[in-house]
Amino acid sequence: MTASGTHVAADDEGAAALATVLRTAEESDGTVARTDVRDDIDREHWGAMLEQGVLVPVDGEDRFVLNDPTAVRETLDGREFDPPEPEGWSRRDVAAGIGALSLVAGYQVSAIRDGVAAALDLAIGPLAAALPFPVVVLALAVATTLATTLVRRRLERPDTGAFRHRTRELRERLAAARARGDETTVERLADQRRDLVGRQALLLTDHLKVLAWTMVLTVPVFLYLSWLVTAPAHATAPLVTVAPVLGDIVWTARIVGPVQAWMAWYALCSLVSSLVARGVGRVVPAGFEGRPS
Repeated sequence: MTASGTHVAADDEGAAALATVLRTAEESDGTVARTDVRDDIDREHWGAMLEQGVLVPVDGEDRFVLNDPTAVRETLDGREFDPPEPEGWSRRDVAAGIGALSLVAGYQVSAIRDGVAAALDLAIGPLAAALPFPVVVLALAVATTLATTLVRRRLERPDTGAFRHRTRELRERLAAARARGDETTVERLADQRRDLVGRQALLLTDHLKVLAWTMVLTVPVFLYLSWLVTAPAHATAPLVTVAPVLGDIVWTARIVGPVQAWMAWYALCSLVSSLVARGVGRVVPAGFEGRPS
């Protein structure tokens, strides 16, 4: 058994779980129950703490105490973490960012919208003419969701999860140190947390890069759909669709504020397909997409 929790804290998620247990115990009477940390710790890490002797049961109660709180604190303090550095933008990323901003201008500049829509209509026009408008919206929403999901999984860095867990670990350890009045540890952890927050701000550029690429994929489709319903003389989408139960639906009708009926349908289709894509993504190996594992 390793009462210090060395093996539990081998990864950042486990260390965050260990820090949560330490903080919860020190803020109460020194004991912790599964129900106290159920929302923050999964069963795997809780079971590992029991198996390795980090937590021992209190006789006659459904609560546990840390076998060696001092060793747990030393284990957490001895962990090394190299925060990820921003990768920067390549020329292609910069081009994608400029393209995304130019496309967004199409929401206000009709010439940009019409040009993008006319180009897409060469490829999507036959589909839009053959299928009912709500089916076209559904197909485009699913296609863009799948494309953006692949882009995100390829561009988003795998160490961002570890970054998030380390932030949570420091927050939990800081709260525990304050609870026991350890000002020296509080000052040291506060400095580490400030450094982590500063690096997190730098990593925002990586998130903006992912956003730029996803906008390059989604904005043209949105512009094309808005062109279909607002320029019926040049497009193929009917303004009214007869739906079961609901009856006639006017796709340009406003539902809430500027949100039109077709926008709400597109958002719903995107949401459902995104949930499905996330579920599938959890079981698809990273290497399947060409991303290094």
